[in-house]
Amino acid sequence: MNIFKRACLYIVRKWKKSILIFGVVFAVASLVISGLAILDAQETQSAELRGTTGTSFTVSRNTSTGGWGNGKGGSYSTQEFLSNEMLKNIGGIEGVEGYNASVKSILCLSDSNGNFLEQLNPIGHAEVDCMFYSFGCINSEYHSLFLSGALEMCDGSTIDTDISNGVVISKDIADKHKLKVGDTIQAVNDPYSGDKTLNLKIIGLFDIIADKTDEKNNYDEASYYDYANYAFISECAMKEMLSNYADVGYASADFFVNDPQKLETIIQEAQNISSINWNNFVVTANDEVYERTASSMSNVSTLIISLIVIVVIISIGIITLILLMWMKSRKKEIGILLSIGESKPAILLQYLLETILISIVAFPCSYWFSTLIAGKLGGLFGKDIQSIAVSIQHFEIVSIVGIVILCIAVLISCLPMMRFNPKEILSQME
Repeated sequence: MNIFKRACLYIVRKWKKSILIFGVVFAVASLVISGLAILDAQETQSAELRGTTGTSFTVSRNTSTGGWGNGKGGSYSTQEFLSNEMLKNIGGIEGVEGYNASVKSILCLSDSNGNFLEQLNPIGHAEVDCMFYSFGCINSEYHSLFLSGALEMCDGSTIDTDISNGVVISKDIADKHKLKVGDTIQAVNDPYSGDKTLNLKIIGLFDIIADKTDEKNNYDEASYYDYANYAFISECAMKEMLSNYADVGYASADFFVNDPQKLETIIQEAQNISSINWNNFVVTANDEVYERTASSMSNVSTLIISLIVIVVIISIGIITLILLMWMKSRKKEIGILLSIGESKPAILLQYLLETILISIVAFPCSYWFSTLIAGKLGGLFGKDIQSIAVSIQHFEIVSIVGIVILCIAVLISCLPMMRFNPKEILSQME
């Protein structure tokens, strides 16, 4: 009788033991395949995280190395401002995906007829209720309020350098005054001091996503102005409205990188720009969110890997123990086969075939089953169920490594029996 036939007959005859081996291999393979799928989803999420956490660095004026002067509006630092050329040079570094700098002021806004617009919750004083906390932005898309999710564009477009006289206001204010994208409003810094009044086109509306009932979220550095009373203005228009003031310029700028892991390298490259006097500026890395989130995700990955290793080690021990007990019950069979001329390698090959035949049924079943449970297991680790997908690569890896481990387990379990000759084995049975 050939080896393959003997292996098949033994599996059928000892079906209870075969089912036991099948069950162990099936359970372990299902868990490992699911674990690999979760790890892949974790890696994908980590890659996405590197591009979506808003990791940046801020370049700001170093007022400690500058002097102080007096002018319209009071005292001001004479330290140089960031220039557009500086911003372009830093923004042109590979890995910087965008940047924003703002000139802040409190502007009085009016409709196209010069009638003051009113804040969302006015106090009853027209000259105060028309004041809006305003940012003259290079690129409002990269403003911290939009990146943090506190504000979200709901209509139109954001401010950028291609727009010379645009404004983005809150949807609440637009609804209150029956304004829409495409309408024109007027803006002035101080209507009673000879400052320029400009016509601005509403190019976009933003909605407030931050919890309006939470004062900490609803108020920023200007405690009087909640987010509904914010406005984002074209930076050239803001500078024109502030042309009567000496202390106007970019006090700081935020540069956003596409890979937080390269942040330090990019900062170093920026500081090597010789045309910028870095004694006049301070650079601050803003990667706390990424570092905190990445650390948490790393801990989850470590936990998943540890669980996979533990499952594999325990399963190897269980399978080896089962096979050892199995081989002890086959002493007589081994002795008879050896006595009729079967070689030890042939007997060993039969036992390997038995295990492999069981495993080539168990592994495909585990692949199918893991497609059903991987998402649910991933949910236990806080993963999005839809993001977890079992691939054929996971099946191939587990199948190949699993068969190798099973073969090693068979070899280990057969060693005690294979050390004896037929006579010694049969005498032990007596």
